[in-house]
Amino acid sequence: MKVSLNLTKLKGNKLTPSEFVYLLIKSENAKQLTKYLEILPIDETKLQDRGFVKIMPDRTLTLRQKALDLFTVRGCEDCWNQFVVAYPIKDQGRPLHNDKKRNKLKYIALITKSPDLHETIMKALDNEKEDRKRANWSGEFRPRWKMMSSYINQEAWTMYEGMEFDIPTSTNQPNYGEDLI
Repeated sequence: MKVSLNLTKLKGNKLTPSEFVYLLIKSENAKQLTKYLEILPIDETKLQDRGFVKIMPDRTLTLRQKALDLFTVRGCEDCWNQFVVAYPIKDQGRPLHNDKKRNKLKYIALITKSPDLHETIMKALDNEKEDRKRANWSGEFRPRWKMMSSYINQEAWTMYEGMEFDIPTSTNQPNYGEDLI
């Protein structure tokens, strides 16, 4: 089993890596728990004092919500991850993903206030990409992509919000070669 640890989350909850892994294995009801405890014994009363587990009268452990929250990704964080993937990484060699920690906090704050905004931003990003592609084909000028922090702070998605692109079905140009048949 591979486990990636978020050290800031561990420090914030005053957990050791071995306690975190123990809680993770316990949350998955894994059979490896007894083997893990043989290798690294855990002080269960310490975990109970910090509110992660409850020791039942029959000496079994029950995880509390605080422990379960360690392993769930909140919806807003998932939205942030989708936004980071969708936003261009570079524009003509210039990196666009700056100050991710602060941008993440701002983005999550925006989405928390208005949950529908994430879908709007994602559609606007797709519209902007399509508009820039079409402008490139026709030789029109478009300013360079904004830095991610500027995009969020200036609410730049509003320029492309609700934009629709239609695919040209026919052109007014003559079809060469049809008159020969």
